[in-house]
Amino acid sequence: MIEVIGIPGSREFEVANHFREVFASQWPGLAESPAIEEHVKIAANAKLSGGPVSDIDVVIAAVFARSRHYAVRRPTKDREGKHVSGVKVRVKSFVCAVEVKSQDGSGISINGDEINVRYRGRWKSATEQNVKQVHALKAAFENQHLSCFVYRCVVLDGIDELPKIAGRPQPDAGAVAGGFKAGEFLSAVAGVYGLYRYKGEYSISSGKPEDIRKALEAPIFRGIVPTRLDRQKMDRIAARRPESIEIAAKLGEQRVHIRGHGGTGKTVMMLQAAHEAFERHGKRCLILTYNNALASDIRRSLAMLGVPSFGDGGGVEVRTAMSFTYSWLSRLGVSSPEEKGSYETYEQECSEALELIRAGAITREDIAAVLNADLDRFDVDVIIVDEAQDWPQPEAQLLSALYGGQRISIADGREQLLRGRPTNWSKTLGEGHEATERNLSRCLRMKKNLGIFANSVASEAGLNWEVEPNDEAAGGKVILLEGQYGEDPSLVSELVKVAKRDGNDLVDFLHCVPHSAVIEIDGHRESDLSRLLIEQGYETWDAVDEVVRQDFPRSNSQFRIVQYESNRGLEGWVTVLDRFDLAIANREDWELRRVNASDDSTDPVRRARNAAWRWAMISLTRPIDTLVISLGDKDSAAANLLKRVASMHEDFVEFYNR
Repeated sequence: MIEVIGIPGSREFEVANHFREVFASQWPGLAESPAIEEHVKIAANAKLSGGPVSDIDVVIAAVFARSRHYAVRRPTKDREGKHVSGVKVRVKSFVCAVEVKSQDGSGISINGDEINVRYRGRWKSATEQNVKQVHALKAAFENQHLSCFVYRCVVLDGIDELPKIAGRPQPDAGAVAGGFKAGEFLSAVAGVYGLYRYKGEYSISSGKPEDIRKALEAPIFRGIVPTRLDRQKMDRIAARRPESIEIAAKLGEQRVHIRGHGGTGKTVMMLQAAHEAFERHGKRCLILTYNNALASDIRRSLAMLGVPSFGDGGGVEVRTAMSFTYSWLSRLGVSSPEEKGSYETYEQECSEALELIRAGAITREDIAAVLNADLDRFDVDVIIVDEAQDWPQPEAQLLSALYGGQRISIADGREQLLRGRPTNWSKTLGEGHEATERNLSRCLRMKKNLGIFANSVASEAGLNWEVEPNDEAAGGKVILLEGQYGEDPSLVSELVKVAKRDGNDLVDFLHCVPHSAVIEIDGHRESDLSRLLIEQGYETWDAVDEVVRQDFPRSNSQFRIVQYESNRGLEGWVTVLDRFDLAIANREDWELRRVNASDDSTDPVRRARNAAWRWAMISLTRPIDTLVISLGDKDSAAANLLKRVASMHEDFVEFYNR
């Protein structure tokens, strides 16, 4: 069996289909053979998460139970350095990372084994890029406890044949030209490390058959099928609205500052503009967020749209702010390369780097050298900062010192603060530069009743907070129950039934849990809600674990679970706020400790309470159609407030087990 996974339309998908054709031609019967005997999967525009490499043009994994061979027609070497030609090689299995380059002959330079391509007026190493992909793919498999040897190859799709020196194609290995045959490709990948000889037979193998079969089931080889909600989000992102077209033209040249409460469409507007900037202007747009779960959610949407990360023609990349900034700090010598990010020292290190730049100890030439040494990571046209109100001030100023404040646009969630004082981004714009501002007030995410409910909660809590309910999306309901969500399987089953009737899937549910619901076993974190749902026969994407939330959910049959602190920017057709009152009480305790530790302790209890309820409004603006709130302590202050508000709106609020 041969499978091609990916979204049609890209050049990478065409190359993936070419692989299918040449494998089927090389080995008759392969395409029709059962997967249990021999199986080849070819993933185009494969997405990885959580590392420095997020895109691989084509990934191939293959395993063969029967004897499959190819003939070596291109001179190569074995692992002992002996020249090999005219022999048959058995292919047992292989995993390969493929980089596709479409430059013509004038845009390609080959020096020994290294292939360089002209990119944005400069030369960069396609070979080095391919090697990084190999390491990233290997690391992704290791995270899944799989041991696979990963081969590499660069497909130079813009030329018909490799250049020759003294009649020999260059480079000796690791590359093929467009229109290649299966034997040429296999010789190229095997030649990088040398052919392996075992019991008198040359062979290619990436590992034990059982490991390769497990690799074939890895997330990278799972096609993503958009849900109805996904398709709506994709349509919104790809919509060429006049406002998005206007913003896209400004991105990278002038700051765009979008403000709005949760659910008013800040992130979608920025994604629309970034998509337009890529499609129309070929810009490289970097989106930075502190929220790993949100980063995964955006990557999922971009993957389904077929938007590349950073390719030769632009793209949209999503990274977490700390990991990106620490990459700069290590290259500038402020932190060690091994530094994985410490919240305790992070702000101080950003301040130190900023002072070195201001004092001239780090020059513009030093910054340019870092950028040129790793174009794939650092060379961007546009930076979009999500939840910009919550950045450490030195980090915001350092980013502006590196790239220029006008190149940075921001989405500001107003009072959606998790870390304390709001960031003053006006300090990061140079003299003579101004920001274009957009203020959003209409609630686009939530149906009308949910907007009304959120406004009532804010009013009852004494907050200066309000959104304009969406009159064009009537309906929406709230369910209030006592005890942990999931303890009553009938409620879960009914919500699933209604959601599916409306055309939604399990992945369209969003569950938020307090940190007290998280269990750690052998270094792995999971939520007690996940355990409950799994016992009822459901699958979960339990993103309370760091490794899990680095990747997006690959199956539509997975319930999404995050901690409250990780739900900013996310949405769910059905959103469950599990033991919400306990989460609010925990937040109030945290805020009280922070207020007491500050210099200004005027009425600390009131300040902590108000801050906790402002934080709670982030979660209350996550639902689209249905909001489920469970109360861990029915007599708590937060529970009583929520019950009072619910009693005001009994026309659309259901008291499930009162």
